[in-house]
Amino acid sequence: MRNFLYIIIGILGLVEVTYSSTRGDVKIIEATENIQYLSQKIATDYFFFYENSEDSRLKTQLYRNIDNLQFYIADITDITDKKEGINTKNILDFFTYSIEEFKQVPNKKINLVNAGSILDYSEELLEGARNIAKEHKYKFSKEEKMLMLSKEVQYLLERVMKYYIAFQIGLNSTTNHQEMKKAIDEIDRSLKHIGRYNYPEELKEKLEQINSIWGWNKNSFNKLDKSSIPHLLLDSTQYIEKLLTSIEQYHKKNL
Repeated sequence: MRNFLYIIIGILGLVEVTYSSTRGDVKIIEATENIQYLSQKIATDYFFFYENSEDSRLKTQLYRNIDNLQFYIADITDITDKKEGINTKNILDFFTYSIEEFKQVPNKKINLVNAGSILDYSEELLEGARNIAKEHKYKFSKEEKMLMLSKEVQYLLERVMKYYIAFQIGLNSTTNHQEMKKAIDEIDRSLKHIGRYNYPEELKEKLEQINSIWGWNKNSFNKLDKSSIPHLLLDSTQYIEKLLTSIEQYHKKNL
């Protein structure tokens, strides 16, 4: 009987550790999704600042998003103090360096060299966040998959916007164009997947709006050399992201 009791206690302890581990992984993965988004958003902010360097609001927004980025990195750091993850900790050390570089760039001379540096840092942060997520991945539930998918589309929208504005300011390499095209295709696939979910009528209407606006935006993004409407595309992209946040919140409530 005593041995049986020890076995039960051991199993309960294992369940508790596993639950605690998974809960920590969930928080880390969600933080990495936010870092992916902000890594692209900060670059977009800087490119708009590049074209409107006298606009103090743009500079304030840029710093605010850098602070938000720092918050999510600190969140991961706090969790990994209690969880072993050598790769994660190495990447976090690199993030600390990148954050300091991000903070300095807005005060430096506004030129294409520094804009190129911002583009590089955004890609490095993205790669780091994705590597951390891989180290902490687990089997998602259906609602978690949909939640992450809605967040992924928001990140991809910002990624497309980043490369579109990069083109407008002169960072128009073939690689950048290819990456933008790839992100556009990924958005199409993800929106089709989201569209298969049986949402309530209110969210179905929002999803119809998303698809309609995205169809127009995609057409504009695909005409890089024929149109230059960055502020209109920025506003409509932000509106799509706002609609996607409603879908994100719906899945959070269902977890």
